[in-house]
Amino acid sequence: MLIGLSLTAPALAEEAQVIVRGRFKPFRGDAAFSTVTAGKPAIDAASSLDEALKSGAQASLFRRQSSLSANPTIQGVSLRAIAPSGAGRALVTLDGVPQNDPFGGWVVWASLPVDAIDRARVVRGAGGGAYGAGALTGVVDLDLAPPQTGVSGGVDWGDSGSSGAQINAGIGDLSLHYSRARRYGDAAVRAPQRGAADEGVFGDDEAMLATWRGEVSRHDLTLIAGSYDSRRDTGLSGATARASGHQYALSLTRPTEATGQGYRLQLWYRDSHLSNRSVSVVSGRVGTSVANDQYATPAKGYGVNAAWRRESNSGEWEAGIDARRSLGETRERFRYVNGMATRLRETGGRTDLVGFYAQGTRRFGQTSLTGAVRADTWQATRGFRRETDVSTGAPLLDLRPSNAEETVVSARLGLARQAGAQQWRIALYNGFRPPSLNELYRPFRVGNDVTEANNALKPEKLNGIEAGWRYGSSGLSLDVGWFYNHLLDPISNITTGFGPGTFPTAGFIPAGGVLRQRQNAGEVRATGLELSGRWAASERLTLTVSGTITDAEMRGADVALKGKRPAQAPSYLLSVGGDYQLGRTRLSADWLFIGESFEDDLNRQRLAPASRLRLLAERPVSENLSLRVIVDNALDADIAIQRTADGIMSYDNRRAVMVSLRWAK
Repeated sequence: MLIGLSLTAPALAEEAQVIVRGRFKPFRGDAAFSTVTAGKPAIDAASSLDEALKSGAQASLFRRQSSLSANPTIQGVSLRAIAPSGAGRALVTLDGVPQNDPFGGWVVWASLPVDAIDRARVVRGAGGGAYGAGALTGVVDLDLAPPQTGVSGGVDWGDSGSSGAQINAGIGDLSLHYSRARRYGDAAVRAPQRGAADEGVFGDDEAMLATWRGEVSRHDLTLIAGSYDSRRDTGLSGATARASGHQYALSLTRPTEATGQGYRLQLWYRDSHLSNRSVSVVSGRVGTSVANDQYATPAKGYGVNAAWRRESNSGEWEAGIDARRSLGETRERFRYVNGMATRLRETGGRTDLVGFYAQGTRRFGQTSLTGAVRADTWQATRGFRRETDVSTGAPLLDLRPSNAEETVVSARLGLARQAGAQQWRIALYNGFRPPSLNELYRPFRVGNDVTEANNALKPEKLNGIEAGWRYGSSGLSLDVGWFYNHLLDPISNITTGFGPGTFPTAGFIPAGGVLRQRQNAGEVRATGLELSGRWAASERLTLTVSGTITDAEMRGADVALKGKRPAQAPSYLLSVGGDYQLGRTRLSADWLFIGESFEDDLNRQRLAPASRLRLLAERPVSENLSLRVIVDNALDADIAIQRTADGIMSYDNRRAVMVSLRWAK
């Protein structure tokens, strides 16, 4: 939903007025970039956090569906439809702590209770400066909700048997958040293609987050502890994924308000555990058989970041360090014969990243100049891949990839000028994203399609330029932008063979199946236009619009890929919405339009344009109680999300109704 979406105001100091206890103010220099903030109302009204970002900032997962039905391994988020990736090409942080999985880079959105999030601040474009590695197409910075004394929560009921509950409690500086949701959906494959192999999708999520924010010797101290457990049955009989994990963080901040200078030190740790069973489909879709059982994927991530900032009326500067370590492995049973696994695979490794940065902003009257430079050293070490015969224990494959190391320098430069209610901006930047452990070492299978890993992958790099115009007056906000991005060495799933056939390392690919490998596939050039707007037409009616048109194509790669659109990159995303206060009842609507895209890199498997209308009605029942009704996909549109090489189509959920009862004391 777009309700509550707030655009970056034309005034350069406007963002600086947002003060969150325990954190620095948003960097004023970000006003020179494409910046959008999804507020609490927008997040509360959406079915999931990633859906709020899709409507408000055109963020997208690898495929078209939301995280409510997507396998965890494709929940990586990208900003701008340059070249979506299962690992994601955007950095997501909570109070500054990276939320990207230490093994795969994806984000398990269900790991965060939505009531714990106050706002999502999105800065699009490669992230130099403090944002660092992973912010290739931008950063999604989530702020914690402020502590509130008392108890609040809600319960949900859906027409398909779906249900949910949220409980929040606040005692002084301590906040506790708990959420549980069970979601039932339709079978992804529909008649006449549907067979006994196809079942309804299902999701079961549980998340807890505890935060404490207090003052210690004129410093703000923030403690975070959270855990989650998420399950997805993704539409094929026997295909189930589970993700669980924990995160802990400690932040010590000396605010800048008193003296104009301050510092922040943060330590964090997170672990994740993924199990993912994939199946192959029997001819005629009469059933499935287990193809791969990724029964354990333990991973850990460690990090520290520190920053020193100084602020004045004429500008600001900041310098800092960011260090991260990820290590993990996957254990899988595969090559099933007559329902029994014949091989065991163990593969994994470690990556390390250390970055130093400095950034600053200087004001010259109504003009503001901002710049940042950053140097990162990335290493991939301890990589291994072992395969053994299950029955005899005999080793069949033992690979020890060479260590890899690369140093990347990134920077950004932006200029913004205020002219009354208008603001003009222009920016240049570059950034990078290193490959995840998953991309380097783990092959995977979906149905009859197999994708091989590649331990020779290099970091992706992006260069870009953008320009924009903002207007803000009483009741009306507009933000129009243009961007050109050049993505070098994008990590893509490249088609290397078709079944039936036997291939080195990958083994047998059945008829209708495709063999792909992760590769640095040349380059992608993308040009796009962006628009965001909000108009308070009256005291009761607010209208919103947000959209992106992107022309992206592959260059400099294999001849077969030249001129092709990257897989899963829609030609446009457009959201139009409205909010109307009818007496005590709030009515809102959000209509999302998704352009044509392709399932594959060769552009043979087309996904037609689609749209999704979401309706909401909310009315207070008493002083502390309110009732909400949400209709998702209200027009029951066919939204294609996947297409196999043999033409089998998968669709997102049909129309669904959810009734919610919310209370606060």
